[in-house]
Amino acid sequence: MKRHASMNRIYRLVWSPIHKVWIPVAEIARGRSKGSSRKLFAAALSLTAAVGHTEPIGGQIVSGNGSITQSGATTTINQTSQNLSANWDSFNIAAPETVNFVQPSVSAIAVNRIFDTNGTQILGHLNANGQVYLINPNGIVFGQGAQVNVGGLVASTLDINDVSLNSNTRTFSGSAAGSVINKGTITAQLGTMALGAGNAVTLTFNGNNLV
Repeated sequence: MKRHASMNRIYRLVWSPIHKVWIPVAEIARGRSKGSSRKLFAAALSLTAAVGHTEPIGGQIVSGNGSITQSGATTTINQTSQNLSANWDSFNIAAPETVNFVQPSVSAIAVNRIFDTNGTQILGHLNANGQVYLINPNGIVFGQGAQVNVGGLVASTLDINDVSLNSNTRTFSGSAAGSVINKGTITAQLGTMALGAGNAVTLTFNGNNLV
């Protein structure tokens, strides 16, 4: 196990031999007893089990225009408005699965808020011709073998006000316990990629590029 401290909590990265990825799990307390070890192990199993429940689940578009369809191992989000926000019960992508965002332009933004009790694991393919925001306060892991090809990517444990999407300065804030970890391959056509965890983050853009 690897150990990381973040803000007021301590996290352990627990290796999943099945999915070949480190899983961030928050410890209950700094002093670890046998009971807390069991809780830590159970939490790791819970997060690992989430990947077994394949593909993103429970997607609903809450602002903007578009549609969500699933066929076999492929989920497609067709976005027809410049900005789109969707809520998800979970947003995991297993190794053989693909999620495609089909967007109207490279500057289009799709905000995805993930209301899962576990962190998100991206182990398969995530494609987009525009910008994709993944927001999960419980953390996001891009595992070994993950292939992300997007116009731009923001992966955050903090939330964003959708109103700020139309400005050059976008502020993320909130109380989050998770971490953002990348073990995969992420390609951003715009050169825009941000992986953030903390209490508050401000991103400044010049057009489509992150300053």
